Amino acid sequence: MPPDALRSVPGYRHLPGHHCGSTAIRNVLGFHGIELTEEMAFGLGAGPCFYYLVLDEGSPTRFTNGRTSRLEERFLEFAELPLRLEKFDTADASWSAARTAIDSGQPVLLLTDLFYLDHYGRSAHFPGHAVVLVGYDDDGALLSDTDFAELQRTSLASLAQARHADHPVYELAGDMISLDPDAPRGDPAAGVDRAIAATAARMLEPQLGEFEGLPALRRFAGEVGDWRDGAPDWQWCARFNYQAIERRGTGGGNFRLMYSRFLSEVGYVDCSRLAAAAAAAWTRLAEELRAASDSDGAGDDRWPGIADLAERVLESEEGLWSALARIGA
Repeated sequence: MPPDALRSVPGYRHLPGHHCGSTAIRNVLGFHGIELTEEMAFGLGAGPCFYYLVLDEGSPTRFTNGRTSRLEERFLEFAELPLRLEKFDTADASWSAARTAIDSGQPVLLLTDLFYLDHYGRSAHFPGHAVVLVGYDDDGALLSDTDFAELQRTSLASLAQARHADHPVYELAGDMISLDPDAPRGDPAAGVDRAIAATAARMLEPQLGEFEGLPALRRFAGEVGDWRDGAPDWQWCARFNYQAIERRGTGGGNFRLMYSRFLSEVGYVDCSRLAAAAAAAWTRLAEELRAASDSDGAGDDRWPGIADLAERVLESEEGLWSALARIGA
């Protein structure tokens, strides 16, 4: 074979989705004949959460995220499938393992910092971005990535940087997830109630205290109305957090719309309605943040209304997670 010929996984189907992790999980499992909706993958990964950080040296200085930090690892915990997570000390070792998987005809899920992937243009760091490696040649790698219509190409050097990015919040060590095609498989749906219970517990009694879950959301609701006066980059904070709630792979409504569909799929219709209501509240807040980001702040009276909308979000979330906590009780 010529040295520059492409090696790729035969039969892999790239199906775009809303969120990187749940899309990558669904597509890898689909290759192996395990059919899950993206919503089921998200729910079994205990996907929803909430983080609020004030980062004086960061950009933006006010940061939120509505998804759990380790969705892929939680999916391995609850789905009862022969999936394996591997980490590596060096970029050479992690690439050797990924290349070997492709040579054997198996796609693998990789966790990356998308800043280093060539098709994102190095605009912002986001560690924990999931892609599926489906091919490579001497110069680059072919990646199946979320909502892109076609496979994306990045250089091998960029992929190595992306898989081993040094980030203070989210450590990457060449994380790779693969499925053993010959191992026995359980029923993923058997883990649904455990995943829901774990999601609710993390929101109600988070490990990170006031930085996570409902305690973080209470801090956010109490502070967001003062961003214009207290945050030096308040316009960027407003714009970024609009994107973090409504765009950037959330599926709308800060991931709650996807979670609502998951709850409906598994038969918890009343809780699905609560999640949809929370999603709508998040969307209204996001739209006001977007509008505020377009103003110069002078004479702008949006911020008290933003504070009120954040309180409505909090009320919706408190009702949602209290109801879901009863499922695992």
